[in-house]
Amino acid sequence: MKAVVVEAPHEVAYREVAAPAVGADDVLVESREAGLCRTDIEMITGVFTDPRWVRFPVIPGHEWAGTVIEVGANVESVRVGDRVVCEGFIVCNRCRPCRRGETQWCERIEALGFTRPGGYAQLVAVPERVVHRLPEHVSFDAGVLAEPAPVAPRGLEKARPEPGQTVAVIGVGTLGALAIALLRLQSPSRIVAYGVREEELELAQRLGATEVVLSGDGIPTEAELDLVVETAGVPAAVELATQLCRPGGRALLLGIAGETHTLTLPSDLLVGKDMTLIGSIAYPAATWSRVVGLLAEGVLDLDRIVTHRFPMSDFEDAVRLMDDRRGIVAKIVLEHATG
Repeated sequence: MKAVVVEAPHEVAYREVAAPAVGADDVLVESREAGLCRTDIEMITGVFTDPRWVRFPVIPGHEWAGTVIEVGANVESVRVGDRVVCEGFIVCNRCRPCRRGETQWCERIEALGFTRPGGYAQLVAVPERVVHRLPEHVSFDAGVLAEPAPVAPRGLEKARPEPGQTVAVIGVGTLGALAIALLRLQSPSRIVAYGVREEELELAQRLGATEVVLSGDGIPTEAELDLVVETAGVPAAVELATQLCRPGGRALLLGIAGETHTLTLPSDLLVGKDMTLIGSIAYPAATWSRVVGLLAEGVLDLDRIVTHRFPMSDFEDAVRLMDDRRGIVAKIVLEHATG
């Protein structure tokens, strides 16, 4: 079978690899689509090499969907031919964080696409417990987004948006687009999207933003908002989030800037403005399952977030597009050739 393999930083190729073994509790999935994530590029370029999370050589692809082609002897929840999506984290369910329901902090965590082969391979073997059936009416595009999507509701659970409140989203990449789609379900009175390109603001409006603002145009005088969701992952976006919040408001930080970036805020900002600054990263398994449920119920439409697609063999072109930011880039999907 073929796969994109990152042998080491700056050493990546689309080549033949051995098909995975299938244990009694495993499901063998033929990957149909996989999303390109900024983290995948950081593994390729050597920015993200933390040995706790990355084991080279690695086959990326933590955002993916496909079809079951083989099941182990003990598997009962899915069968050959089922369309499925798979959780990104494989956890022990026994350690203290897992018992608290915080599976994203599992002490023995494995991650598809990081420590185990992911969806950039044509065939992926995964434990049955992380496999979820994808109804026929849900596209593979939406299935790909089922992995990053839980990051947003996990943060929103902590930020507690209420119907009728005014909200904003800063940055309309994949995470910002997901946040807008999910905030719509909370019935806010306004959703204001802040972006750096006209194209992404057009996407924000298609997803449900009621107002859009091009970053750099200043802060409207009526901008005091109940909740601001920052997804851009740059210090300037965090500063903007604190400025947009009304007194007593909440700023939810979902973007990751990296350790080389620093942020400076007035020491009395949170106290003087009586505001709450909330950080959130990743998600527990329970939140992942809720997102799959929303997709199955048809109340969450993620198809429009996919803006570009490439054959898996052309992954280098997809990487260049994400880096160059030509036009709009919300989610890039890589597709495997099928027989």
